[in-house]
Amino acid sequence: MQIFQKYIAKTILLSTMMVLFVLLGLYSFMDFVGELNDLGKGHYQMMDVLAYMVLSMPKRIYELLPIAALLGSVLGLGSLASQSELVVMRAAGISIQQINKAVMIVALFLMFIAVFVGEVIRPPAEHYAREIQTTAKSGEIARGSEDGFWIRDGLHFNHIGRILPNGNFADLSIYEFDQYDRLRIATKAAEASYEDDGWILSNVVQSLLDEDGVKTRTIDHARWKSELSPEMVDIVIVPAEFLPVWSLLDYINYLDDNHQSVEQYQMAFWMKVMMPISSAVMVFLAVPFIFGPLRSSPMGGRILVGALVGIAFHLFNQSFQHIGLVFGVLPWLSSALPTLSFGLIGWYFMKRIH
Repeated sequence: MQIFQKYIAKTILLSTMMVLFVLLGLYSFMDFVGELNDLGKGHYQMMDVLAYMVLSMPKRIYELLPIAALLGSVLGLGSLASQSELVVMRAAGISIQQINKAVMIVALFLMFIAVFVGEVIRPPAEHYAREIQTTAKSGEIARGSEDGFWIRDGLHFNHIGRILPNGNFADLSIYEFDQYDRLRIATKAAEASYEDDGWILSNVVQSLLDEDGVKTRTIDHARWKSELSPEMVDIVIVPAEFLPVWSLLDYINYLDDNHQSVEQYQMAFWMKVMMPISSAVMVFLAVPFIFGPLRSSPMGGRILVGALVGIAFHLFNQSFQHIGLVFGVLPWLSSALPTLSFGLIGWYFMKRIH
């Protein structure tokens, strides 16, 4: 890499980190004010609030990175332009394409940061943040909703009332149907523990349904063979956007095998795939801000336009995701269209730069 490319890349990265730090501080302060409303609920004290805020920062970094990339790139290149350093580079024979290469180096680095934060740091940090918050407020780890949750496993439809802190199920109901969609066995168990690739049910009450009527029997312990493992349960009860890519793929395959709707999780998967690319596109858009139609505008005007473009991208990206789910648009298309649209806009303005 040439010296000027290192210099440009360093300037953009420093500006991006500064913008990200400012945005992170602003959003963290608003989150902190929101958490103060729950202060004193149960055992939720100031140290719990601060721990929750710190562990929630990877989520905010991941969400704010595309906007920070755009504003930081505009600010970094703008400072070089305002000090006539870009003019000197152009006069020395350095082309816009060479400058653009330095910008794309930053884009690739930010893509790596987005993947690392989103797939390695964010999932466990968010898990511990939610655990600290719910444990302090209620005195126990809240897993799943208050009404439990349903999950299908082949011809079995299972309702899990509660998940205990040790990972066991409580208030479990299993409804088994035949190939003609007729209910054949209804099983209720007080508790279920996972052992040797299967579940051991305790205090079981089972109802057998056939043409002769209903027969009920009570069993102290019974074995339940199911594809549902504790690792899969951890995926089910966590919101899709907080899951790493490999967990999303496992759960998508599980849902597909059981003929269940997978669009929501496919959407979350493709959003994760497009997120690093979105950060790179935002950096790419900064070049037309400096050499394009806004090159004669003051720095404040460029930053304002950059902020508006970043907000527009964020709103378009989020709204199109929900629109795609409502109207049945292909998940990969709903996730990719906003990024591709802004990428084409940047490419169009780049072609107009001489």
